[in-house]
Amino acid sequence: MLAVTAIAAGCGATDSSVPVATTAVSMAKSYRFAPNTIEIKTGQTVTWTNNDNFTHTVKVDGQDDHKVGRGDNVSIKFDKPGTYNYVCTLHSHDMHGTVVVQ
Repeated sequence: MLAVTAIAAGCGATDSSVPVATTAVSMAKSYRFAPNTIEIKTGQTVTWTNNDNFTHTVKVDGQDDHKVGRGDNVSIKFDKPGTYNYVCTLHSHDMHGTVVVQ
C-alpha cells in the first residue's frame, strides 16, 4: 500500500541504475531525477522536490499522478517491499526512476 502526502512535486532522471540509499529525490534542472534509483526500508517516505524551472509530476506504478510546481515537493510512503517505478508524465522520455523498498 502506498500512502501519499501531496505538497507539490516534479520530474527528471539520471542514467545511473545503481541504487542510492536516500529518501530524497531532486527534480534537478535538465529534466532529470537525481538520484533516479534509490533504496529505502519498508515504511519510509520518499520526498521528491522540484528544483527545476518547470512543473513536473511524480507517478508511481499506476498510482495517482502528483503535479509538482517549481520549488514544491510531494511525499509518498512505501509500506510494502518491492521495486516501484516512477515517472514524470509530462516528460516521460527523460524523467523516470526506481524506488527499491527492502
